[in-house]
Amino acid sequence: MEQVTADVCVVGAGFAGLAAARQLAAAGREVVVLEARDRVGGRVWNRELPDGTVVSAGGTWLGKGQERMFQLCRELGLEVYPQHDDGDHLICLDGRNRRHRGIPKTGPAALATLGWAFLRLNLMARRLPKDAPWQARRARAWDARTLGQWLSHPLNVPSTTAHTLLQSTMNLLFCTDPAEVSLLGALVLARGGGGSGFGYYTDTRKTESHLVDGGAPELARRMAARLGTAVHLSSPVRRIVQNTTGVEVASDAFAVRARRVIVATPPVLAGRIHFDPPLPAAHSHLRQRLVPGAVIRVHTQYAEPFWRGQKLSGQTLAPRSPVPITIDQTPRSGEPGVLSSYAFGAGAVRLGRLDPKERRDIWLDALAERFGPEARRPTAYLETDWSEQPWSLGGMVAHFPPGALTNYGSALREPVGRIHWASTESATLMHGLMEGAVRSGERAAREVLTAN
Repeated sequence: MEQVTADVCVVGAGFAGLAAARQLAAAGREVVVLEARDRVGGRVWNRELPDGTVVSAGGTWLGKGQERMFQLCRELGLEVYPQHDDGDHLICLDGRNRRHRGIPKTGPAALATLGWAFLRLNLMARRLPKDAPWQARRARAWDARTLGQWLSHPLNVPSTTAHTLLQSTMNLLFCTDPAEVSLLGALVLARGGGGSGFGYYTDTRKTESHLVDGGAPELARRMAARLGTAVHLSSPVRRIVQNTTGVEVASDAFAVRARRVIVATPPVLAGRIHFDPPLPAAHSHLRQRLVPGAVIRVHTQYAEPFWRGQKLSGQTLAPRSPVPITIDQTPRSGEPGVLSSYAFGAGAVRLGRLDPKERRDIWLDALAERFGPEARRPTAYLETDWSEQPWSLGGMVAHFPPGALTNYGSALREPVGRIHWASTESATLMHGLMEGAVRSGERAAREVLTAN
């Protein structure tokens, strides 16, 4: 096994790890980055359709308030361009496709209930201390209750239609049933959206306003290229040993001796590394509990974005469909037409169990219900099941189950000796997004730079 020395070892070459390594290298520190995959980017990934069209299959969009991502694009010579938003959106309720621009046509009672529910949740989120939500006055009560329980209470969401929409929306945000998500943990996501709360994550005009030309993974590739030979792929880390003077990080191919290490992987993967001495109980228990949900993403390609001819934007929401979300992901050139569509949570797990042909037929039927028979005849069909990716185990962000934050939350960002942590799950702003990952990596780098 090759022996390497460095000032700092970074485990993981997603946006969190690359941002940390970039900042450390700029400060003159010698850095080694170990990445388990055969590519950089982590939970962002460029894939090719048969004709060579590149599609982003993980984190894709940028939006309001994501200054670090926009700045990195400028620094590394990548252009961003507006997401296609012309035409009507569709919302599919009670077997009917309803066109809308702006506020969905769900009826006044449902709209009022939705507005009231989001207002109450956002007001609760604002009461959380940004860096320590587990210290909020009602943290214990909120952490003992699930988001699903709160949504199901008739005094909180009395409208059946509003409840259906909220369930679907939260299933999308967490990639799992709200019954598995702590109410406090859900509020952490809302708090991470800045002053807009959940509204930031549910309004695509804010979170999905721009695309990166070449895909967000191209930004990760260029960040890694600037680091040069410091980045080592296909090097999953198995063991981290620390003492009073340094750490030894052992991967399948390298053993890195460094003064400090930043673990910048999804929390559940960090929990699978063997630490010597063992992590304190709060750290190990937290990382065992922060698991990602299930998501399958499908890109369907057509000769042209035919839905635009129907004066549709391509953005749809169908809460009761096996494929509840679609969005236009046509390249900047305008062709070929590409629809990105998703299944989340238990629905994704059920679809994942099916024979591939049966799953494809169900998927295309769901698209055809919204866009007509032409949607059944794509020129290419590409599935990405993030639960099958061994170095992700789901996507796109881990959620906090009941009890995790109030019992173990202090371990989320707290260093353990010479071990530091970064991931979008640990971000206090833009939590769960690529922007949050970058901010978490830069925060961990600052910790290392100021440590003795």
